[in-house]
Amino acid sequence: MQRLLPSLMSISRQYSVMKLSKSLGSNEGQKCLNLQSSDILSASMTESQTASVDESLRTDTIPLLDHTATTEVSPTTFEVSTMKVDTQIFDKAPLPFDEIPGPAILKIWEKYWKYVPLLGTQLLSSLLINRFTQGRLTWNRNITPLKYLFNEYGCIVRINGPLSGDIVMIHRPEHIAEVFKQEGDTPVRSGIDILQHYRLNYRKYRLAGPFSMQGTEWLEIRDKVEDTFNQISSTFFTKIDTCCNELITRICKIRNRQNEVPVSFYEDLIRWAMECFCDLTFNKRLGFLEPIGYNSSSEASKLINALTTAHKYMSRCETGFQVWRFFLTPFARKLFEACDVLDNVIGKYVRQAQCKLRIRKSHSEESSMTERSPVLEKLLLNEGIHPDDICTMLMDMIILGIQATVNSEAFLLYHLAKNPRTQRKVYDEIISVLSNDNSSFTEKSLKNMPYLKACIQETLRLHPAIPYITRLLPKTISLHGYTIPKGTFVIMANQITSQREENFEDPFKFWPERWLSNSSKEDVHFSYLPFGHGIRSCLGKNMAEAKMMLLTAKLVRQFRIEYDYADIKSRFMMVNVPNKPLRFRFVNRN
Repeated sequence: MQRLLPSLMSISRQYSVMKLSKSLGSNEGQKCLNLQSSDILSASMTESQTASVDESLRTDTIPLLDHTATTEVSPTTFEVSTMKVDTQIFDKAPLPFDEIPGPAILKIWEKYWKYVPLLGTQLLSSLLINRFTQGRLTWNRNITPLKYLFNEYGCIVRINGPLSGDIVMIHRPEHIAEVFKQEGDTPVRSGIDILQHYRLNYRKYRLAGPFSMQGTEWLEIRDKVEDTFNQISSTFFTKIDTCCNELITRICKIRNRQNEVPVSFYEDLIRWAMECFCDLTFNKRLGFLEPIGYNSSSEASKLINALTTAHKYMSRCETGFQVWRFFLTPFARKLFEACDVLDNVIGKYVRQAQCKLRIRKSHSEESSMTERSPVLEKLLLNEGIHPDDICTMLMDMIILGIQATVNSEAFLLYHLAKNPRTQRKVYDEIISVLSNDNSSFTEKSLKNMPYLKACIQETLRLHPAIPYITRLLPKTISLHGYTIPKGTFVIMANQITSQREENFEDPFKFWPERWLSNSSKEDVHFSYLPFGHGIRSCLGKNMAEAKMMLLTAKLVRQFRIEYDYADIKSRFMMVNVPNKPLRFRFVNRN
């Protein structure tokens, strides 16, 4: 039987081609085939072997023999090359959307899910369900569910459910590039549903905020604020440098006799980032890092508590069934209370800035004021932006932007502590750029530190702030031989992309040298997207990288950073966060 299979498969293929030739017409059929009828009948089957073949297999050849007997085909040899062309036609025809592989249980339930209302656009409401991955998830590693699905079903996976509609997941750079190529001038991505609900339904704002806005409304706001966030002046470096010095002073005070900081050091990084934000945005120093004045009743303490609470419960509200759409759940209530605190503080400083602008305008100081004013005043000077939109924009920057910067800095310090040779190279580079220990860092000096820049790039490759990027397809496209219809949400798993061996050599190794020169730098293309891509990429990219470079350079110049505990991994809570306390040792170099 096993010896017969090759012959039967050959006959079956020939039969398929003959059926095709008949459908094309007698003239085209004679061009399509390169077989003689005697060739078909001379398949390597003996009479005794044929008798032993299963009835179902033998009857498969009967239509073939009947076809050769009735079809007007010359016994001469035909062209084989055209058969290859017809095969290519089949290869190029994209398969239907329903043929994309995915969890079978979803396909079984799909016909019932049409009766369930859509409850959100977030991918995790469909992905992070243990049933889909048969209990194989590791919940403290954010990309494990995605990685499992890719390993199980291939490089393109379809998810369909009541919580997100049709979702397609991809990780190959060429597929990601194709999606971005089609996004247009107003790309649509999944927003944060709970924040949108808070602003539109709870606070009754006119718009949901730039992060959740879509279409032309979002594009108009982005065009008006883009320059404000891309400008890094000498004033910026002066303010950030002061905040970094205060963090260094605090480290010296809170470390123990073994030079180890407390397990709460992560909060100190948040306090540093908040001090930077308030000084740059409001031109206010709220004393986040001061040992005296920072207490439970201070405005700085209330902001920190509100930020950590909002981040915690926003993650819980966004993952799973969004019951808060129908009634106020305990998690949603705590989130809304925290957002109220942030909104009230931001609103207070917006009103104060408006008063200052009116006073300065009455004294004809508007032209000179724009160069030295903080971010908030620059935004208010733009008459096309409503103050409510500025409030929501600043709240998004606090909840998402500050967390992203802090987590990236935490992972960077961790990798430098775990790789002392790399840390030493960073230190040597700093010493070579600065003339003496009292020299101040400037934008120019930081640009002359490519190895430090490479360390940041390598950290963001291993731990991007957000491990995936989403887009709503504006048109039907073809990916990997499948038709992806318009209106499908596409999840681009950029963290998985940047950790695959076909994209980066030794992908799980912290190796900054890969970014240094054209000879060693890898051809990343769409394999490395820590800040997104295109018109909806991160507005605060330049500011975030500058703050990370400045703080890291000052810490490495003064301390030798060490870490002696278990490895720190990523844990997903709307952004990638460390899953272990940051128990670093900061040892004085001098």
